[in-house]
Amino acid sequence: MEATGGFLLEARSDMDFALPDSRVLGWAEYGDPAGVPVVYLHGTPGSRLSRPDDAALADVRLITVDRPGYGRSTPLRRPTLLGVADAVGALMASLEIERFGVVGFSGGAPYAVACGARFPQRLTGVVAAGFTGPYRELQTVRGRQRLQAWTIRNVPGLGRRYVTRAAAWYAEDPLKQHRKLLAAGQDTWLQPSGESNLEGARQGSAGLVSDWLATDIRPWGFHLREVPCRVLVWAGRHDPGRAVADAPLIAARMPDAEVRIAEDAAHTPSPAHWREMLTWVRSG
Repeated sequence: MEATGGFLLEARSDMDFALPDSRVLGWAEYGDPAGVPVVYLHGTPGSRLSRPDDAALADVRLITVDRPGYGRSTPLRRPTLLGVADAVGALMASLEIERFGVVGFSGGAPYAVACGARFPQRLTGVVAAGFTGPYRELQTVRGRQRLQAWTIRNVPGLGRRYVTRAAAWYAEDPLKQHRKLLAAGQDTWLQPSGESNLEGARQGSAGLVSDWLATDIRPWGFHLREVPCRVLVWAGRHDPGRAVADAPLIAARMPDAEVRIAEDAAHTPSPAHWREMLTWVRSG
């Protein structure tokens, strides 16, 4: 493992791990090779190349993965949150890492929480940043939206057709969403991160479809009360979505959760916020 200045070189960003079912999991490693291991689960869409700012990675050995259909990872017909958690657990076992933290950002947050449900005893903690909770459990979708959500979930094949159409833009122009947000000035800390989004679209929109199927269409496979490890639910006060409103609802349903609202942030954490979260998750 070649390193410079205590940090890993970019040569560690294109690695493959053979899962027990013969699928490939793409993964990468950043930060300090002697640091505390932390798994980072990227937002939606994205790839293993997405990560907190390097300035936040002191004393952290950061391991990132491509979820099914993104980057180098094999797509799945029936992706699940717990399936990704199992892949993370298998990768860390192969690296002989027994105990580690997990951080999930935005669309990656439900997968981080799934790790807390699947193998809590292995975790120093879970950070769910910019997290929109399970609307079925929180009962945050009502009226016409609730009827629409029920129809999409329960009419055979409709959910897949719906998200496949909705995700088509990602295969055509992976940077479309980023450009729109940057042009609107909606998020001070949002960076173009073009490389990560382009890599995520290596297999077209397969990863984005998988994410939406796992988080929005199919049952999560666990309840929030079944996540016994310590959890930090982070949100920026100016997040345009439901993260701030959902945070206390989520924490109230978990055995050991706390909420942290950053008054000077929107959806994306600043380097200082990432540093605070990584310090928190390492301390368990």
